[in-house]
Amino acid sequence: MRRHERSAGRARRLVWRVVGGALVALVAAGCGGSDLGSSATTQTTISTATPGSTVEIVMKSLDFSPTAVKATIGQTVTWTNEDQAPHNVTYVSGPRFRSSRRMMTIGQRFSIALGQPGTIHYICTLHPWMKATIIVSP
Repeated sequence: MRRHERSAGRARRLVWRVVGGALVALVAAGCGGSDLGSSATTQTTISTATPGSTVEIVMKSLDFSPTAVKATIGQTVTWTNEDQAPHNVTYVSGPRFRSSRRMMTIGQRFSIALGQPGTIHYICTLHPWMKATIIVSP
């Protein structure tokens, strides 16, 4: 009887490990689901501002908004953290810029001046599903 009780206990633990692992996977998928969760709120903005003006991007609800921006050389891009969570702006590819430090509090800002044409790709390394682009034209 004891052997049966031990194997039943092992089976229960195994079931809970599988169920727990599945729950963790579902929660993780839900947290990073920018493809589904934020697709309704994702914006693409075409900047019509004149050279020297500022293009504003916010970090809110664990996403960049807008996620794609068209800008011109001479404009400044400014990111503002409007989230409770910390964020950063990290260069991935395209015309190079110095990545930001971690923006820990609401209202912290980071800016770059656009100096050459191309498509800039960047992410928040703290939340790697946060990805966005800036298309810089002459």
